[in-house]
Amino acid sequence: MGFYAGTVGYTNKTYGNYVRAVRGGQCGTTPTVIELSSFAATPKAGQVILAWSTASELDNAGFNLYRAESEKGEYAKINTFLILSQGSSTQGASYEFIDTDVQNRKTYYYKLEDIDLNGTSTVHGAVSATPRLIYGIEK
Repeated sequence: MGFYAGTVGYTNKTYGNYVRAVRGGQCGTTPTVIELSSFAATPKAGQVILAWSTASELDNAGFNLYRAESEKGEYAKINTFLILSQGSSTQGASYEFIDTDVQNRKTYYYKLEDIDLNGTSTVHGAVSATPRLIYGIEK
C-alpha cells in the first residue's frame, strides 16, 4: 500500500504504543478537515515518539499512523484503533504516540493519515527517526 505525500509540518512530544491527546491550539480558517501545525518523529532508545498537533479539526474522525523501512517503501498501519479526534473547528489538539516495535540503529519512516466523518482521508509526511541504544553517543 503506497501513499502520496501531503501537507507536512514539524515539532515534538508520548508512551508505550499508546496515545495521549491534549486540548489546545487556535482557530483555523482552512476548509480542509484538519490544519496540521506539526508532525515529528523523535528517536529514543528502543522507541520512536511520534507527535503532531493541529490548529483546527473540522469534521475529523481521527488519525492513523503508518511506518515503513524506506521513504518510498510499503507503509503499514501501527495503531490498533483509530486515534480519535480531540480538536474542533475552532480549537486544535496535540497528540503523541510511542512506537516501541522498532530496532535500534535502524531508520523508520512515518506518515500520518487524518480521516473525516465521511471516510475521506489525507496523508501527511513522511518524517523519519533512527532509534539508538544511547542516543547522541552511539554511531
